[in-house]
Amino acid sequence: MIRLLLEREQAAIGQRGKVSEGEAHHLRVRRVRDGEVVSIRDGAGLVGTGHLVRVGRAWEVEVETLERRLAPPDLTLAVGSGDRERFTWVVEKAVELGVTTLVPLETEHTAGVATRVRPMHLAKLRRHALEAVKQSGNPWTCALETPVGIDEFLKREVAGQAWLADAAGGPPPEQLSGGGCTIVVGPEGGLSERERVTAIEAGYAPVSLGPNLLRFETAAVAAAAVVEAARQRGIHG
Repeated sequence: MIRLLLEREQAAIGQRGKVSEGEAHHLRVRRVRDGEVVSIRDGAGLVGTGHLVRVGRAWEVEVETLERRLAPPDLTLAVGSGDRERFTWVVEKAVELGVTTLVPLETEHTAGVATRVRPMHLAKLRRHALEAVKQSGNPWTCALETPVGIDEFLKREVAGQAWLADAAGGPPPEQLSGGGCTIVVGPEGGLSERERVTAIEAGYAPVSLGPNLLRFETAAVAAAAVVEAARQRGIHG
């Protein structure tokens, strides 16, 4: 079944919601037919079904069922963003793995990098996150914050687990409860020693993600996967 993004204000049982031009293009590529059943998402927990109605050259969705899924436990991933192309890949995988908030970090090793993530790139990255909702079936997209300096980020109060992805750290916990978790991942080349010490002093426990040196996008995805697996073990034993 085709998954379709529908804005929240367009979704009401028994009513028709307008399909955006971007989604309409997707439907044309898929060569859908009038009356075809689709799965609805809005990226904020709304899940439903409906059927397509052709209106001239445009499409609408007649909504048949809707339900609101509970928000997942908080998982914040703060990642050094020295290469926006690879960070775009992180955005996609973050949605698939249930990351709730993704924060591009500005660090000493990304400050002079021309390809780093900047505020002007956020709109495109957020659209990419919504596309990942369709692909993965996750009812929730991740919130993508404006790039922030690591020193400023580390001043935030953290509820729950606080990890620093660090090759010298200990192994991650085998099990986690449903509480929040915040993970800091350095950029290509890692954090500076000063930044590393600042993170540890701020309460971030160094956690190793394996014996080998990982690129930042690999480390970010591995960290999110470790948390999800530990939460599943915590739920199911």
